[in-house]
Amino acid sequence: MQYKKSGLIIYLISIFLATFGQNNNQNINFASPVDIPIFLSGNFGEIRSTHFHAGIDIKTQGVIGKKIYAVEDGFISRIKISINSYGKTLYITHPNGYTTVYGHLNSFIPDIDYFIKNLQYQNEEFEINYFPKQDQFVVKKGDLIGYSGNTGSSLGPHLHFEVRETNNQIPVNPLQFNFDIKDNLPPVLYHIFVYPLGNSSHINQNRQKKSFKLKKHNGTYSLVDTNKIYLSGQIGFGIEMYDYLNGSKNRCGVHTLSLFIDSLLIYQHVINKFSFYEASFVKGHIDYAEKVRSKKTVQKMFISPNNKLSIYKANKNKGVFTFQDDTTYKIHLIVTDTYGNESELNFYVTGKEPNLEYDELISDNGKLMNWDQENLYENDEIKVQIPKGALFDTLYFKYSSKQPELKAYSSLHQVHNIYTPVLKPYSLNIKTKNLPAELKEKAFIAEIQDDEINSIGGDIINGYITGQARSFGDFVVLVDTVSPIIKPLSDFSNLQNEVIKFKITDKLTGIKSFNGYIDNKWALFEFDQKNDLLFYTIDTARIEKGIEHELELFVIDNLDNISTYYTTFYW
Repeated sequence: MQYKKSGLIIYLISIFLATFGQNNNQNINFASPVDIPIFLSGNFGEIRSTHFHAGIDIKTQGVIGKKIYAVEDGFISRIKISINSYGKTLYITHPNGYTTVYGHLNSFIPDIDYFIKNLQYQNEEFEINYFPKQDQFVVKKGDLIGYSGNTGSSLGPHLHFEVRETNNQIPVNPLQFNFDIKDNLPPVLYHIFVYPLGNSSHINQNRQKKSFKLKKHNGTYSLVDTNKIYLSGQIGFGIEMYDYLNGSKNRCGVHTLSLFIDSLLIYQHVINKFSFYEASFVKGHIDYAEKVRSKKTVQKMFISPNNKLSIYKANKNKGVFTFQDDTTYKIHLIVTDTYGNESELNFYVTGKEPNLEYDELISDNGKLMNWDQENLYENDEIKVQIPKGALFDTLYFKYSSKQPELKAYSSLHQVHNIYTPVLKPYSLNIKTKNLPAELKEKAFIAEIQDDEINSIGGDIINGYITGQARSFGDFVVLVDTVSPIIKPLSDFSNLQNEVIKFKITDKLTGIKSFNGYIDNKWALFEFDQKNDLLFYTIDTARIEKGIEHELELFVIDNLDNISTYYTTFYW
């Protein structure tokens, strides 16, 4: 394999730096956080819907209750319980400069459970974010700290495990730390995507992006379609690919991706670490429109002007290459995982002078919005304020409106399109129509997509409702006067189980708060939001046995509609 000198030097330096960091970390011998073989359902840098995955997901054999251990000496520096995200979570700070995170736990060891439960009762709040003192919960390497679960936003029983740099809380790749995880499988490549990026750019005389299916032969990938590919002008590439580890069919993320054109390194990213503030940049890293349309995750190898991800280690002209007429080019990709397993793709393309007869002028039927400026669109019914840096790239902003099909108090506003990503929130001001005064406090801005309603809230000011949107799409003003639904799942006439269960739902604005009382005293109800499950485990230290008890439950949605439930039970 021959490379031009400049491309080879950049490639070798970046790979050396990546490997050097890994070797340093591999001098740290963390113990396993579990006492079962480690198989992964997710790895570091795997692309999720709105972020890169910050840790590894360790399978727990499909069950909750597996023992979880401290991987090194240290102290528990944070205990967090949340309805979503990582659910019940422990953070351990170690003297080696790292902090480890253990998420989606079902419970903690008794000492921590007892302390946190008392804190929850003291605060009368299920959610907790507590920072113990250094000498409060000291742990040794291999100490039992809790039990695996499925709490928070987890979609199945597993342990979410992270390693972070303590001084800045930046997550780093846990697979660099000498864990006993088997992986001799190279990444799998599925499709290569080609994008015309200039006004006169073409792919086979077409202005639309095109995808090509890939096949593997003798260890190297190539295109299934053997017809010649003609490229004109400025072109970018993207790749649909995944990594797999031994013993698991779950799709995981790759570690490095490098693109060469005629042996010149055009693009490279390496995922060793990233900061949490970079999370939203993933929407600009992928082909966002393709993700919305087909659910495929295509990683672009060209960089949007406002994409500031730190994973990019080399890019020439931000990965955009200009193809010249009557010239043949070799396209070469190298993809590796953390353990050095490698896949390669090779194919050839031919540069061609663009035929302007086929060229389609970019439509100016819209308002030009520059990504590096504040932008404003307004008319008699709507005002859209997009702050500087909220767009990934300059665009022609499109807007239209129509009458909504459902009962609403505004027009249905089509704000640009759902295929264009937004980096940070922007302001929507929508004029209300025929909104009765008595319903003003119940009005909200709803985003409508695929017949689903997503509330973004809003405040009424001078006949307009103002809210913050995080995506483009269709918006309308609705009202929510319907209280949450409380459905008991326990038989209170013959209570046999130690867990009292309810299903609580709210179709429009969602659950804001819940509180349960037993014998007029606050009781610790836990909420499994993904399953709409609210439950209380009878606490024999607080509930007297052998008598009848009163139970009251209050559930409030985000527009302060309240539902109550009252019953008695014998325990």
